[in-house]
Amino acid sequence: MKIAILHEMLIKLWGAEKVVENWMNIFPDADLFTLIYDEKKVWSIFNKDKINPQVFKLKTQKVYNRYNKQRLCLPHMTISVESLDFSDYDVVLCSSSWFAHWAITKPETKFIVYYHSPARYMWDWTNEYKKDLWLNSWWKRYLLKPFINKKFLELRQWDYIASNRVDINLANSENTKKRITKYYRKDSKVLFPPVETTRFSKSLKKEYKKDYENYYIIISALTEFKKIEVAIKWFNKTNNSNLLIIWSWDYKESLEWMVNNKNITFCWAKYNDELVYLVQNSKWLIFPGEEDFWIVPVEVMAAWKPIFAFKWWWLLETVIEWKTWEFFNNKDWSDFVEKFNIFNEKNNKWFYLEENCKRQAEIFSEKIFENEIIKIIKQ
Repeated sequence: MKIAILHEMLIKLWGAEKVVENWMNIFPDADLFTLIYDEKKVWSIFNKDKINPQVFKLKTQKVYNRYNKQRLCLPHMTISVESLDFSDYDVVLCSSSWFAHWAITKPETKFIVYYHSPARYMWDWTNEYKKDLWLNSWWKRYLLKPFINKKFLELRQWDYIASNRVDINLANSENTKKRITKYYRKDSKVLFPPVETTRFSKSLKKEYKKDYENYYIIISALTEFKKIEVAIKWFNKTNNSNLLIIWSWDYKESLEWMVNNKNITFCWAKYNDELVYLVQNSKWLIFPGEEDFWIVPVEVMAAWKPIFAFKWWWLLETVIEWKTWEFFNNKDWSDFVEKFNIFNEKNNKWFYLEENCKRQAEIFSEKIFENEIIKIIKQ
């Protein structure tokens, strides 16, 4: 059986890329396809030798090579993904958040799409995305709004049409399943993404330099949608604890401008045992934003740590409230401080037991995910 694995962009190593990495481990002989590949950013996980040669001829790849900005590749995504030739493959296993599920396969090829989410910027986060394009500037809004609105309408139509090409729809959470039903009118099977629970629960042999003490962590891409500023505003007002923000992205500079307290530190992305060490030695994880499924909180639970987060309903799929997590409830984040203080007090009294956190995290182990993927491909 010849298998192709397709993922939108290999230019970062986030949760979706962990799914692809897992697939490559299950099917080491599979060919890997993507619309944009950046060897410098992902070489340690996705070696260039595994990338199918078609990728380097795509318009998206050529634009990215020249400008090094994925946003400039967006106008070319459609033609690029549809130009990929999967004629020689029995199965195309697709990881999709944006355009990957637009691929075209032959009737005899089994096309399986694992949705991290239907493209949020096309559907329910359209207005937020327009703000991110600086359309809140009046003159840009005046000149570009008619064009942008028309383009979003076209993209939604094409996105819906493309969803009809898929043979098997997989969703990473009940929330994503609900969105697939709403936007694509399709049923889907929920399969939680693989989490390296063993890696985060293991005892480390190596000691890393202790640059941080008495700290809480945020591990997240720094984008406007993640609402990291909610936590920054609170930590600006307190000197009792430190906040360590791990990762980077386009919104990092804007967030740094909001900081006026020395207890908030930004550090670049961390990997492997160094990341495990930082998690295990933290007090807990703070998560102020919304996601369809976020692997990081489960990893943190595997490392015996509780989480403080916005009570978005998908989280209730993965946690035990009051035992492994604590929530704030208001979408305007008005109760963040009140609930954070309660959580902090409980955590300092060892209210959240390590065994509860670890036991809950094991539900999302890699082995469960791998067995299900193999079963789906063989059926």
